[in-house]
Amino acid sequence: PLHGPAAPGEPRRVTRMRAALLGTAVLATGCAGMRLPGGLGGGTAARDVARAASLAAEGRPRDARELYETVIRDHRKEPAAADALYGLAILQVEPKSPLRDYSAARANFQRLLAEHPESPHAAEARAWRAALGEIERCSTDAARLRQDMERLKRLDLEQEVPR
Repeated sequence: PLHGPAAPGEPRRVTRMRAALLGTAVLATGCAGMRLPGGLGGGTAARDVARAASLAAEGRPRDARELYETVIRDHRKEPAAADALYGLAILQVEPKSPLRDYSAARANFQRLLAEHPESPHAAEARAWRAALGEIERCSTDAARLRQDMERLKRLDLEQEVPR
């Protein structure tokens, strides 16, 4: 087992070997889809998007944002720009992220749909855009209701007759 102690009677060495083999398989599978410059698989933009995703997963969202923004700016016509827009928007909807900004995320999902309508992320971007629009509408309504409540409290206090 990869998580937890080895099975009874199974040497630690076997468990480590299995983990190493699984890791190698995962790396080989992940690298298989990369295009290197000159048709060898893994352009700079695609590598930068993958690196940004790794940075985000490592808890470095600001570094990831910087790399995503570089790809968006420097490779805006490439498919990797759609991936970068999606990754950036996801960073901005992450609840615990210091970069959480629903309005910016909605704008990035909208931009992804406008500039890359055939992106594999298009369906998810439409769903996120709709959900974030609803959150924005509810937040606006809540702010308006809070203002109304404060106004009503003031009016109530003004109409109270001192005894």
